[in-house]
Amino acid sequence: MASRHAPSRRALLAALAGSTAAASGCVGEARNLVGRDRTEQLSLRIVTLPASEDPYAVRIATHLADNLERSGIATLVDPIRPDVLFRETLINHDFDLYVSRYPSRGDPDELRSMLYSAYAEEAGLQNPFGFSDLALDDLLDDQRTLKGTERIDRIHEIQRHVLRAQPFTVVCFPDRIGATRTDRFGGWPAGGLDQPMDYAKLDRTGSRSTLELVLRNERVTMNRNPIAAEHRNRGSIVGLMYDPLVRPLRGSPEPIDWLAESITWGRTDGGEALSASVRVRETPWHDGTPLTAHDVAFSYEFLRDTSLGGFETPVPTPWRRGRISLVDAVRVHNDRLLEFDFATGVRSVAQRALSVPILPEHVWRERADPAEIAGIDVVGQTTEALVDANEAAIGSGPFRLADAVADESITLETFPDHFLYEEQTDGIPDRFSGDPPFDAVRFTVAPSDDTAVEVLLNDNADASADGLQARVVSRIVRSDDVSLTVRRSDRFYHVGYNCRRAPTTDPNFRRAVAGHIDRRTIVAESLGGYGTPAQAPLRGKWVPDGLQFNGAATIPFLGTDGALDADAARETFREAGYRYEGEELVTRAAP
Repeated sequence: MASRHAPSRRALLAALAGSTAAASGCVGEARNLVGRDRTEQLSLRIVTLPASEDPYAVRIATHLADNLERSGIATLVDPIRPDVLFRETLINHDFDLYVSRYPSRGDPDELRSMLYSAYAEEAGLQNPFGFSDLALDDLLDDQRTLKGTERIDRIHEIQRHVLRAQPFTVVCFPDRIGATRTDRFGGWPAGGLDQPMDYAKLDRTGSRSTLELVLRNERVTMNRNPIAAEHRNRGSIVGLMYDPLVRPLRGSPEPIDWLAESITWGRTDGGEALSASVRVRETPWHDGTPLTAHDVAFSYEFLRDTSLGGFETPVPTPWRRGRISLVDAVRVHNDRLLEFDFATGVRSVAQRALSVPILPEHVWRERADPAEIAGIDVVGQTTEALVDANEAAIGSGPFRLADAVADESITLETFPDHFLYEEQTDGIPDRFSGDPPFDAVRFTVAPSDDTAVEVLLNDNADASADGLQARVVSRIVRSDDVSLTVRRSDRFYHVGYNCRRAPTTDPNFRRAVAGHIDRRTIVAESLGGYGTPAQAPLRGKWVPDGLQFNGAATIPFLGTDGALDADAARETFREAGYRYEGEELVTRAAP
Protein backbone atom coordinates (compact mmCIF):
# COMPACT_ATOMS: atom_id res chain seq x y z
CA MET A 1 0.00 0.00 0.00
CA ALA A 2 1.26 3.34 -0.95
CA SER A 3 2.37 5.74 1.75
CA ARG A 4 0.03 8.60 2.42
CA HIS A 5 3.03 10.89 2.29
CA ALA A 6 4.12 9.81 -1.15
CA PRO A 7 3.69 12.59 -3.73
CA SER A 8 1.22 12.16 -6.47
CA ARG A 9 2.38 11.80 -10.04
CA ARG A 10 1.00 15.28 -10.80
CA ALA A 11 2.87 16.75 -7.83
CA LEU A 12 6.06 15.04 -8.95
CA LEU A 13 5.70 16.45 -12.43
CA ALA A 14 4.93 19.90 -11.06
CA ALA A 15 7.92 19.73 -8.71
CA LEU A 16 10.15 18.55 -11.51
CA ALA A 17 8.96 21.33 -13.78
CA GLY A 18 9.44 23.87 -10.98
CA SER A 19 12.93 22.68 -10.17
CA THR A 20 13.85 22.70 -13.84
CA ALA A 21 12.46 26.19 -14.21
CA ALA A 22 14.26 27.29 -11.07
CA ALA A 23 17.48 25.75 -12.27
CA SER A 24 16.97 27.32 -15.66
CA GLY A 25 16.34 30.67 -13.99
CA CYS A 26 19.49 30.38 -11.90
CA VAL A 27 21.52 29.51 -14.95
CA GLY A 28 20.00 32.43 -16.82
CA GLU A 29 20.67 34.76 -13.92
CA ALA A 30 24.20 33.45 -13.68
CA ARG A 31 24.71 33.99 -17.37
CA ASN A 32 23.34 37.51 -17.10
CA LEU A 33 25.58 38.14 -14.12
CA VAL A 34 28.63 36.80 -15.92
CA GLY A 35 27.81 38.91 -18.96
CA ARG A 36 27.31 41.93 -16.78
CA ASP A 37 30.68 41.43 -15.07
CA ARG A 38 32.76 40.55 -18.13
CA THR A 39 35.60 43.07 -18.23
CA GLU A 40 38.66 44.02 -20.18
CA GLN A 41 41.60 46.32 -19.59
CA LEU A 42 40.87 49.97 -20.27
CA SER A 43 42.82 51.20 -23.29
CA LEU A 44 43.48 54.72 -24.54
CA ARG A 45 44.95 56.07 -27.77
CA ILE A 46 46.87 59.35 -27.70
CA VAL A 47 47.23 60.93 -31.14
CA THR A 48 49.89 63.51 -31.84
CA LEU A 49 52.32 64.68 -34.51
CA PRO A 50 55.35 62.56 -35.47
CA ALA A 51 58.77 63.50 -34.09
CA SER A 52 59.79 64.88 -37.48
CA GLU A 53 57.00 67.47 -37.15
CA ASP A 54 56.95 68.15 -33.41
CA PRO A 55 59.28 66.16 -31.15
CA TYR A 56 58.06 68.06 -28.07
CA ALA A 57 54.49 66.82 -28.61
CA VAL A 58 55.64 63.21 -29.01
CA ARG A 59 57.73 63.39 -25.84
CA ILE A 60 54.83 64.82 -23.84
CA ALA A 61 52.52 62.11 -25.18
CA THR A 62 55.08 59.40 -24.39
CA HIS A 63 55.61 60.77 -20.86
CA LEU A 64 51.86 60.60 -20.24
CA ALA A 65 51.45 57.18 -21.87
CA ASP A 66 54.28 55.62 -19.85
CA ASN A 67 52.76 56.88 -16.61
CA LEU A 68 49.27 55.69 -17.55
CA GLU A 69 50.72 52.26 -18.35
CA ARG A 70 52.17 52.16 -14.82
CA SER A 71 48.66 52.87 -13.56
CA GLY A 72 47.29 49.84 -15.39
CA ILE A 73 45.86 51.50 -18.52
CA ALA A 74 46.90 50.11 -21.92
CA THR A 75 48.01 53.29 -23.69
CA LEU A 76 49.10 53.73 -27.29
CA VAL A 77 50.88 56.80 -28.67
CA ASP A 78 49.91 57.19 -32.32
CA PRO A 79 51.97 59.79 -34.23
CA ILE A 80 50.12 60.74 -37.44
CA ARG A 81 50.60 63.27 -40.25
CA PRO A 82 49.50 66.84 -39.50
CA ASP A 83 46.61 66.86 -41.95
CA VAL A 84 45.40 63.48 -40.64
CA LEU A 85 45.76 64.60 -37.02
CA PHE A 86 43.79 67.78 -37.61
CA ARG A 87 41.13 65.94 -39.58
CA GLU A 88 40.70 63.24 -36.93
CA THR A 89 40.65 65.63 -33.97
CA LEU A 90 39.04 68.76 -35.41
CA ILE A 91 36.63 67.38 -38.01
CA ASN A 92 35.85 63.71 -37.38
CA HIS A 93 36.33 63.90 -33.58
CA ASP A 94 37.83 60.40 -33.66
CA PHE A 95 40.28 60.29 -30.75
CA ASP A 96 40.56 59.54 -27.04
CA LEU A 97 43.28 62.04 -26.17
CA TYR A 98 45.57 64.21 -28.25
CA VAL A 99 48.70 66.25 -27.54
CA SER A 100 49.32 69.42 -29.50
CA ARG A 101 50.10 73.12 -29.34
CA TYR A 102 47.12 75.43 -29.23
CA PRO A 103 47.69 78.41 -31.58
CA SER A 104 46.86 80.99 -28.93
CA ARG A 105 47.53 84.70 -29.21
CA GLY A 106 46.97 85.19 -25.49
CA ASP A 107 43.52 86.74 -25.90
CA PRO A 108 41.09 85.63 -23.16
CA ASP A 109 38.12 85.55 -25.57
CA GLU A 110 39.83 82.55 -27.16
CA LEU A 111 38.51 80.51 -24.23
CA ARG A 112 35.00 80.97 -25.56
CA SER A 113 36.02 79.50 -28.90
CA MET A 114 37.72 76.60 -27.14
CA LEU A 115 34.91 75.66 -24.77
CA TYR A 116 31.51 77.05 -25.80
CA SER A 117 28.89 74.28 -25.71
CA ALA A 118 27.21 75.32 -28.97
CA TYR A 119 30.44 74.51 -30.82
CA ALA A 120 30.80 71.01 -29.35
CA GLU A 121 29.70 69.19 -32.51
CA GLU A 122 31.14 71.64 -35.03
CA ALA A 123 34.30 70.96 -36.99
CA GLY A 124 37.39 73.00 -36.27
CA LEU A 125 39.51 74.54 -33.57
CA GLN A 126 36.40 75.67 -31.71
CA ASN A 127 35.67 73.25 -28.85
CA PRO A 128 37.50 70.24 -30.32
CA PHE A 129 36.89 68.48 -26.99
CA GLY A 130 33.10 68.31 -27.34
CA PHE A 131 32.87 69.83 -23.87
CA SER A 132 29.49 71.10 -22.65
CA ASP A 133 28.86 73.14 -19.50
CA LEU A 134 26.00 75.62 -19.41
CA ALA A 135 27.30 77.39 -16.31
CA LEU A 136 30.62 77.95 -18.07
CA ASP A 137 28.78 79.18 -21.16
CA ASP A 138 27.24 81.96 -19.07
CA LEU A 139 30.67 82.98 -17.79
CA LEU A 140 32.12 82.93 -21.30
CA ASP A 141 29.30 85.17 -22.52
CA ASP A 142 29.68 87.51 -19.55
CA GLN A 143 33.36 88.18 -20.19
CA ARG A 144 32.38 89.68 -23.55
CA THR A 145 30.30 92.33 -21.81
CA LEU A 146 32.61 93.38 -18.98
CA LYS A 147 35.51 95.84 -18.82
CA GLY A 148 38.51 96.51 -16.63
CA THR A 149 38.89 94.64 -13.36
CA GLU A 150 35.41 93.11 -13.68
CA ARG A 151 36.46 91.33 -16.87
CA ILE A 152 39.75 90.24 -15.34
CA ASP A 153 37.88 88.76 -12.36
CA ARG A 154 35.50 86.92 -14.69
CA ILE A 155 38.40 85.49 -16.71
CA HIS A 156 39.95 84.30 -13.44
CA GLU A 157 36.68 82.58 -12.53
CA ILE A 158 36.50 80.92 -15.95
CA GLN A 159 39.97 79.47 -15.61
CA ARG A 160 39.28 78.12 -12.14
CA HIS A 161 36.15 76.47 -13.55
CA VAL A 162 38.13 74.99 -16.44
CA LEU A 163 40.84 73.69 -14.14
CA ARG A 164 38.24 71.80 -12.09
CA ALA A 165 36.55 70.31 -15.16
CA GLN A 166 39.77 69.58 -17.13
CA PRO A 167 38.40 69.40 -20.70
CA PHE A 168 42.05 69.93 -21.55
CA THR A 169 45.22 69.94 -19.47
CA VAL A 170 47.74 72.72 -20.02
CA VAL A 171 51.33 71.46 -19.85
CA CYS A 172 53.66 74.35 -20.70
CA PHE A 173 54.43 77.38 -22.84
CA PRO A 174 57.37 76.53 -25.11
CA ASP A 175 59.90 79.18 -26.04
CA ARG A 176 60.05 80.16 -29.69
CA ILE A 177 63.61 79.62 -30.81
CA GLY A 178 64.90 81.37 -33.92
CA ALA A 179 68.21 81.62 -35.73
CA THR A 180 69.21 84.63 -37.83
CA ARG A 181 72.06 86.18 -39.79
CA THR A 182 72.53 89.95 -39.77
CA ASP A 183 74.89 90.53 -42.70
CA ARG A 184 72.05 91.19 -45.18
CA PHE A 185 68.97 92.00 -43.05
CA GLY A 186 68.51 93.29 -39.52
CA GLY A 187 65.66 94.19 -37.18
CA TRP A 188 64.82 90.57 -36.39
CA PRO A 189 62.19 90.21 -33.66
CA ALA A 190 62.86 88.09 -30.59
CA GLY A 191 62.16 84.47 -31.42
CA GLY A 192 62.26 85.13 -35.15
CA LEU A 193 59.51 85.78 -37.69
CA ASP A 194 56.15 84.69 -36.31
CA GLN A 195 53.59 87.23 -37.57
CA PRO A 196 53.10 88.98 -40.92
CA MET A 197 53.96 92.34 -39.32
CA ASP A 198 57.39 91.00 -38.33
CA TYR A 199 58.44 91.06 -41.99
CA ALA A 200 57.64 94.77 -42.33
CA LYS A 201 60.01 95.67 -39.49
CA LEU A 202 63.15 94.24 -41.11
CA ASP A 203 65.96 96.45 -42.40
CA ARG A 204 68.22 95.76 -45.36
CA THR A 205 71.86 95.81 -44.27
CA GLY A 206 73.37 94.26 -47.39
CA SER A 207 72.89 94.25 -51.15
CA ARG A 208 70.64 91.21 -51.52
CA SER A 209 67.06 92.01 -52.55
CA THR A 210 65.57 88.55 -51.83
CA LEU A 211 65.00 87.47 -48.26
CA GLU A 212 66.00 83.80 -47.98
CA LEU A 213 64.30 81.81 -45.23
CA VAL A 214 64.51 78.16 -44.29
CA LEU A 215 61.16 76.50 -43.55
CA ARG A 216 60.41 73.35 -41.58
CA ASN A 217 56.65 73.24 -42.21
CA GLU A 218 56.20 72.36 -45.88
CA ARG A 219 52.37 72.51 -45.96
CA VAL A 220 52.23 76.01 -47.43
CA THR A 221 54.13 74.78 -50.50
CA MET A 222 51.12 72.61 -51.34
CA ASN A 223 48.12 74.27 -49.72
CA ARG A 224 47.49 78.01 -49.38
CA ASN A 225 43.90 77.90 -48.17
CA PRO A 226 43.62 80.50 -45.36
CA ILE A 227 40.60 78.78 -43.77
CA ALA A 228 41.66 75.09 -43.92
CA ALA A 229 42.08 73.77 -40.39
CA GLU A 230 44.01 70.72 -41.63
CA HIS A 231 46.79 72.87 -43.04
CA ARG A 232 47.16 75.91 -40.84
CA ASN A 233 46.51 77.20 -37.39
CA ARG A 234 48.06 80.67 -37.42
CA GLY A 235 49.12 81.06 -41.05
CA SER A 236 51.80 83.78 -40.87
CA ILE A 237 53.03 83.09 -44.42
CA VAL A 238 49.54 82.95 -45.92
CA GLY A 239 48.88 86.12 -43.91
CA LEU A 240 51.39 87.96 -46.12
CA MET A 241 49.03 87.33 -49.06
CA TYR A 242 45.69 88.12 -47.36
CA ASP A 243 44.79 91.39 -45.65
CA PRO A 244 42.47 91.74 -42.63
CA LEU A 245 40.72 94.98 -41.73
CA VAL A 246 43.05 95.38 -38.72
CA ARG A 247 46.33 93.71 -37.84
CA PRO A 248 47.20 92.83 -34.23
CA LEU A 249 50.64 93.76 -32.95
CA ARG A 250 52.58 91.63 -30.49
CA GLY A 251 52.84 93.40 -27.15
CA SER A 252 50.27 96.06 -28.07
CA PRO A 253 46.70 96.13 -26.71
CA GLU A 254 45.51 97.94 -29.85
CA PRO A 255 45.68 96.56 -33.40
CA ILE A 256 46.46 98.93 -36.25
CA ASP A 257 44.03 99.79 -39.02
CA TRP A 258 45.12 97.92 -42.11
CA LEU A 259 42.69 97.27 -44.95
CA ALA A 260 40.39 99.57 -43.00
CA GLU A 261 41.33 103.15 -43.85
CA SER A 262 39.27 104.36 -40.89
CA ILE A 263 36.97 102.93 -38.22
CA THR A 264 34.36 105.06 -36.50
CA TRP A 265 32.97 103.40 -33.39
CA GLY A 266 29.42 103.89 -32.15
CA ARG A 267 26.57 102.07 -30.45
CA THR A 268 23.68 100.05 -31.84
CA ASP A 269 20.12 101.33 -31.43
CA GLY A 270 19.76 99.59 -28.07
CA GLY A 271 22.88 101.32 -26.79
CA GLU A 272 24.49 98.23 -25.24
CA ALA A 273 26.48 96.74 -28.12
CA LEU A 274 29.08 98.38 -30.34
CA SER A 275 28.78 99.27 -33.99
CA ALA A 276 31.54 100.39 -36.35
CA SER A 277 31.53 102.28 -39.62
CA VAL A 278 34.48 101.03 -41.68
CA ARG A 279 35.95 102.73 -44.74
CA VAL A 280 37.94 100.31 -46.90
CA ARG A 281 41.15 101.44 -48.61
CA GLU A 282 41.30 101.61 -52.39
CA THR A 283 43.42 98.63 -53.37
CA PRO A 284 43.13 95.78 -55.90
CA TRP A 285 43.23 92.03 -55.59
CA HIS A 286 46.34 90.33 -56.94
CA ASP A 287 44.52 89.62 -60.23
CA GLY A 288 43.73 93.32 -60.72
CA THR A 289 40.07 93.19 -59.69
CA PRO A 290 39.18 96.12 -57.39
CA LEU A 291 38.60 95.20 -53.75
CA THR A 292 35.33 96.64 -52.42
CA ALA A 293 33.23 96.70 -49.29
CA HIS A 294 31.11 93.98 -50.91
CA ASP A 295 34.12 91.62 -50.69
CA VAL A 296 34.42 92.41 -47.00
CA ALA A 297 30.73 91.75 -46.32
CA PHE A 298 30.90 88.54 -48.38
CA SER A 299 33.89 87.33 -46.34
CA TYR A 300 31.98 87.58 -43.07
CA GLU A 301 28.91 85.88 -44.57
CA PHE A 302 31.09 83.16 -46.06
CA LEU A 303 33.12 82.46 -42.94
CA ARG A 304 29.86 82.14 -40.99
CA ASP A 305 28.51 79.59 -43.51
CA THR A 306 30.78 78.41 -46.32
CA SER A 307 27.77 76.81 -48.03
CA LEU A 308 26.07 80.24 -48.27
CA GLY A 309 22.78 78.65 -47.21
CA GLY A 310 23.13 75.70 -49.57
CA PHE A 311 22.92 73.08 -46.80
CA GLU A 312 20.19 72.53 -44.23
CA THR A 313 22.65 73.49 -41.49
CA PRO A 314 25.46 76.05 -41.84
CA VAL A 315 29.04 74.93 -42.51
CA PRO A 316 31.10 77.56 -40.71
CA THR A 317 34.82 78.02 -41.08
CA PRO A 318 36.66 75.54 -38.85
CA TRP A 319 39.01 78.35 -37.88
CA ARG A 320 38.23 81.81 -36.44
CA ARG A 321 34.68 80.77 -35.56
CA GLY A 322 34.83 82.67 -32.29
CA ARG A 323 35.79 85.90 -34.01
CA ILE A 324 33.01 85.61 -36.57
CA SER A 325 30.48 85.04 -33.77
CA LEU A 326 31.24 88.56 -32.53
CA VAL A 327 29.53 90.04 -35.61
CA ASP A 328 25.73 90.30 -35.53
CA ALA A 329 25.23 92.10 -38.85
CA VAL A 330 27.08 93.73 -41.74
CA ARG A 331 25.54 96.41 -43.97
CA VAL A 332 27.18 97.75 -47.14
CA HIS A 333 26.55 101.43 -47.90
CA ASN A 334 28.72 101.74 -51.02
CA ASP A 335 31.86 100.27 -52.57
CA ARG A 336 34.08 101.63 -49.81
CA LEU A 337 31.85 102.00 -46.78
CA LEU A 338 30.16 99.35 -44.63
CA GLU A 339 28.86 99.06 -41.10
CA PHE A 340 29.20 96.34 -38.47
CA ASP A 341 26.97 95.52 -35.51
CA PHE A 342 28.78 93.56 -32.81
CA ALA A 343 27.62 91.14 -30.14
CA THR A 344 29.71 92.92 -27.52
CA GLY A 345 30.03 96.36 -26.03
CA VAL A 346 33.76 95.98 -25.33
CA ARG A 347 35.95 97.42 -28.08
CA SER A 348 39.00 95.23 -27.37
CA VAL A 349 36.77 92.17 -27.85
CA ALA A 350 35.02 93.51 -30.96
CA GLN A 351 38.38 94.25 -32.59
CA ARG A 352 39.10 90.51 -32.67
CA ALA A 353 36.34 90.17 -35.27
CA LEU A 354 38.12 92.58 -37.61
CA SER A 355 41.30 90.49 -37.83
CA VAL A 356 39.98 87.70 -40.10
CA PRO A 357 41.32 87.42 -43.68
CA ILE A 358 39.26 89.17 -46.34
CA LEU A 359 38.52 86.94 -49.34
CA PRO A 360 37.76 87.90 -52.97
CA GLU A 361 34.12 87.15 -53.64
CA HIS A 362 34.72 86.46 -57.34
CA VAL A 363 37.06 83.59 -56.38
CA TRP A 364 35.44 82.07 -53.29
CA ARG A 365 31.71 82.25 -54.04
CA GLU A 366 31.98 79.33 -56.43
CA ARG A 367 33.54 77.22 -53.66
CA ALA A 368 30.31 77.02 -51.67
CA ASP A 369 29.29 73.75 -53.36
CA PRO A 370 29.40 70.38 -51.54
CA ALA A 371 32.76 68.63 -51.59
CA GLU A 372 33.55 64.97 -52.07
CA ILE A 373 37.03 63.82 -51.10
CA ALA A 374 38.00 60.54 -52.73
CA GLY A 375 39.62 58.08 -50.35
CA ILE A 376 39.24 60.31 -47.28
CA ASP A 377 36.60 59.80 -44.63
CA VAL A 378 35.19 63.10 -43.44
CA VAL A 379 32.20 62.93 -41.12
CA GLY A 380 29.39 65.30 -42.06
CA GLN A 381 28.96 67.68 -44.95
CA THR A 382 31.75 69.95 -46.11
CA THR A 383 32.27 72.47 -48.88
CA GLU A 384 34.83 73.04 -51.60
CA ALA A 385 35.98 76.10 -49.68
CA LEU A 386 37.28 73.96 -46.82
CA VAL A 387 39.14 71.41 -48.93
CA ASP A 388 40.38 73.39 -51.95
CA ALA A 389 44.18 73.80 -51.91
CA ASN A 390 43.83 77.39 -53.16
CA GLU A 391 47.06 77.03 -55.10
CA ALA A 392 46.73 80.38 -56.89
CA ALA A 393 46.13 82.24 -53.60
CA ILE A 394 44.65 85.46 -54.96
CA GLY A 395 44.60 87.88 -52.05
CA SER A 396 45.17 91.57 -51.54
CA GLY A 397 48.22 91.43 -49.26
CA PRO A 398 51.54 93.20 -49.69
CA PHE A 399 53.03 90.01 -51.17
CA ARG A 400 51.66 87.78 -53.92
CA LEU A 401 52.49 84.27 -54.98
CA ALA A 402 55.35 84.07 -57.48
CA ASP A 403 56.24 80.39 -57.50
CA ALA A 404 55.82 77.20 -55.50
CA VAL A 405 57.28 73.71 -55.76
CA ALA A 406 55.49 71.14 -53.61
CA ASP A 407 57.56 69.98 -50.64
CA GLU A 408 60.49 72.16 -51.73
CA SER A 409 59.89 75.91 -51.78
CA ILE A 410 57.52 78.84 -52.14
CA THR A 411 58.41 82.34 -53.30
CA LEU A 412 56.41 85.50 -52.69
CA GLU A 413 57.08 88.81 -54.40
CA THR A 414 56.01 92.32 -53.48
CA PHE A 415 52.65 93.37 -54.89
CA PRO A 416 53.45 96.84 -56.30
CA ASP A 417 49.81 98.00 -56.34
CA HIS A 418 49.31 97.37 -52.63
CA PHE A 419 48.19 100.43 -50.67
CA LEU A 420 51.42 100.38 -48.63
CA TYR A 421 53.44 101.10 -51.76
CA GLU A 422 50.88 103.54 -53.16
CA GLU A 423 51.31 105.76 -50.07
CA GLN A 424 47.76 105.18 -48.83
CA THR A 425 49.01 104.66 -45.31
CA ASP A 426 46.89 106.94 -43.10
CA GLY A 427 46.74 105.44 -39.63
CA ILE A 428 49.62 103.00 -40.25
CA PRO A 429 52.81 103.65 -38.23
CA ASP A 430 55.79 104.75 -40.30
CA ARG A 431 57.80 101.64 -39.40
CA PHE A 432 55.29 99.50 -41.30
CA SER A 433 54.75 101.74 -44.34
CA GLY A 434 56.81 102.53 -47.41
CA ASP A 435 58.81 100.20 -49.64
CA PRO A 436 59.70 96.83 -48.12
CA PRO A 437 63.34 95.97 -47.37
CA PHE A 438 63.25 93.17 -49.97
CA ASP A 439 61.63 92.54 -53.34
CA ALA A 440 60.84 88.88 -52.72
CA VAL A 441 60.96 86.29 -49.97
CA ARG A 442 61.84 82.69 -50.74
CA PHE A 443 61.01 79.92 -48.26
CA THR A 444 63.06 76.75 -48.78
CA VAL A 445 61.96 73.58 -47.02
CA ALA A 446 64.48 71.79 -44.79
CA PRO A 447 63.71 68.19 -43.80
CA SER A 448 64.97 68.65 -40.22
CA ASP A 449 66.06 71.26 -37.71
CA ASP A 450 69.64 70.09 -38.12
CA THR A 451 69.42 70.70 -41.87
CA ALA A 452 67.85 74.11 -41.28
CA VAL A 453 70.77 75.16 -39.07
CA GLU A 454 73.26 73.74 -41.57
CA VAL A 455 71.71 75.86 -44.33
CA LEU A 456 72.12 78.95 -42.16
CA LEU A 457 75.69 78.11 -41.18
CA ASN A 458 76.57 77.65 -44.85
CA ASP A 459 75.20 81.15 -45.61
CA ASN A 460 72.38 79.85 -47.83
CA ALA A 461 69.59 81.52 -45.85
CA ASP A 462 69.05 84.60 -43.70
CA ALA A 463 66.90 83.12 -40.94
CA SER A 464 64.57 80.34 -39.88
CA ALA A 465 60.96 81.05 -40.82
CA ASP A 466 59.42 78.90 -38.10
CA GLY A 467 60.52 77.83 -34.64
CA LEU A 468 63.45 75.48 -34.05
CA GLN A 469 63.90 72.80 -31.41
CA ALA A 470 66.08 73.12 -28.33
CA ARG A 471 68.47 70.38 -29.42
CA VAL A 472 70.02 72.62 -32.13
CA VAL A 473 70.69 75.56 -29.80
CA SER A 474 74.25 74.44 -29.05
CA ARG A 475 75.13 74.48 -32.77
CA ILE A 476 73.70 77.97 -33.14
CA VAL A 477 75.50 79.51 -30.17
CA ARG A 478 78.85 78.05 -31.29
CA SER A 479 78.64 79.99 -34.57
CA ASP A 480 80.01 83.51 -35.00
CA ASP A 481 77.78 84.17 -38.02
CA VAL A 482 74.37 82.96 -36.81
CA SER A 483 72.59 84.44 -33.79
CA LEU A 484 70.20 82.73 -31.40
CA THR A 485 66.97 84.58 -30.61
CA VAL A 486 64.38 83.35 -28.09
CA ARG A 487 60.93 84.50 -27.01
CA ARG A 488 58.25 82.92 -24.85
CA SER A 489 55.33 81.93 -27.02
CA ASP A 490 51.64 82.47 -26.30
CA ARG A 491 50.98 79.01 -27.70
CA PHE A 492 50.75 76.24 -25.16
CA TYR A 493 51.11 72.49 -25.22
CA HIS A 494 48.08 70.71 -23.89
CA VAL A 495 46.41 67.34 -23.61
CA GLY A 496 42.95 67.41 -25.15
CA TYR A 497 40.26 64.95 -24.02
CA ASN A 498 37.39 63.74 -26.15
CA CYS A 499 34.46 64.55 -23.86
CA ARG A 500 32.08 62.79 -26.26
CA ARG A 501 33.14 59.24 -25.36
CA ALA A 502 33.81 57.26 -22.17
CA PRO A 503 35.85 57.29 -20.05
CA THR A 504 36.99 60.82 -20.94
CA THR A 505 33.41 62.04 -20.54
CA ASP A 506 34.10 61.84 -16.80
CA PRO A 507 35.79 64.91 -15.24
CA ASN A 508 37.06 62.75 -12.38
CA PHE A 509 38.82 60.49 -14.86
CA ARG A 510 40.28 63.52 -16.69
CA ARG A 511 41.55 64.92 -13.39
CA ALA A 512 43.18 61.59 -12.56
CA VAL A 513 44.90 61.56 -15.95
CA ALA A 514 46.11 65.14 -15.39
CA GLY A 515 47.85 63.92 -12.24
CA HIS A 516 50.12 61.76 -14.43
CA ILE A 517 51.83 64.83 -15.94
CA ASP A 518 55.01 66.23 -14.37
CA ARG A 519 55.33 69.64 -16.01
CA ARG A 520 58.74 70.50 -14.58
CA THR A 521 60.26 67.25 -15.80
CA ILE A 522 58.71 67.69 -19.24
CA VAL A 523 60.13 71.20 -19.67
CA ALA A 524 63.55 70.22 -18.32
CA GLU A 525 63.93 66.97 -20.24
CA SER A 526 61.63 67.12 -23.26
CA LEU A 527 62.01 70.83 -24.07
CA GLY A 528 65.62 71.15 -22.92
CA GLY A 529 64.60 73.88 -20.49
CA TYR A 530 63.27 76.15 -23.25
CA GLY A 531 59.77 76.58 -21.91
CA THR A 532 57.69 77.46 -18.86
CA PRO A 533 55.55 74.94 -16.95
CA ALA A 534 51.94 76.10 -16.69
CA GLN A 535 48.48 74.92 -15.72
CA ALA A 536 46.46 77.89 -17.04
CA PRO A 537 46.04 78.73 -20.75
CA LEU A 538 46.63 82.48 -20.35
CA ARG A 539 49.45 84.63 -19.00
CA GLY A 540 50.04 87.74 -16.94
CA LYS A 541 47.11 89.59 -15.39
CA TRP A 542 44.62 87.10 -16.81
CA VAL A 543 45.83 84.32 -14.48
CA PRO A 544 44.73 84.35 -10.81
CA ASP A 545 47.45 83.91 -8.20
CA GLY A 546 46.24 80.44 -7.30
CA LEU A 547 46.74 79.21 -10.86
CA GLN A 548 50.22 80.62 -11.39
CA PHE A 549 52.49 77.58 -11.61
CA ASN A 550 54.95 77.76 -8.72
CA GLY A 551 56.45 74.30 -8.95
CA ALA A 552 53.32 72.40 -7.90
CA ALA A 553 50.09 72.21 -9.86
CA THR A 554 46.59 72.50 -8.41
CA ILE A 555 46.15 68.92 -9.59
CA PRO A 556 49.57 67.73 -8.41
CA PHE A 557 51.76 65.18 -10.12
CA LEU A 558 51.22 61.76 -8.55
CA GLY A 559 54.90 61.22 -7.95
CA THR A 560 58.24 62.89 -7.34
CA ASP A 561 60.89 64.24 -9.74
CA GLY A 562 59.35 62.62 -12.78
CA ALA A 563 58.85 59.20 -11.14
CA LEU A 564 55.21 58.17 -10.80
CA ASP A 565 53.96 56.71 -7.52
CA ALA A 566 51.92 53.90 -9.07
CA ASP A 567 50.14 53.04 -5.83
CA ALA A 568 48.99 56.64 -5.35
CA ALA A 569 47.93 56.84 -8.98
CA ARG A 570 45.87 53.66 -8.75
CA GLU A 571 44.22 54.89 -5.57
CA THR A 572 43.28 58.12 -7.38
CA PHE A 573 41.48 56.12 -10.07
CA ARG A 574 39.74 54.00 -7.41
CA GLU A 575 38.55 57.14 -5.64
CA ALA A 576 37.20 58.32 -8.99
CA GLY A 577 35.04 55.16 -9.15
CA TYR A 578 37.19 52.87 -11.29
CA ARG A 579 38.31 49.38 -10.33
CA TYR A 580 41.24 47.05 -10.87
CA GLU A 581 41.63 43.36 -11.54
CA GLY A 582 45.15 42.58 -10.54
CA GLU A 583 47.39 45.23 -12.06
CA GLU A 584 44.92 46.29 -14.76
CA LEU A 585 42.34 49.06 -14.61
CA VAL A 586 39.29 47.42 -16.16
CA THR A 587 36.11 48.47 -17.84
CA ARG A 588 33.04 46.56 -18.96
CA ALA A 589 33.80 44.62 -22.12
CA ALA A 590 31.87 45.27 -25.30
CA PRO A 591 29.15 42.67 -25.97
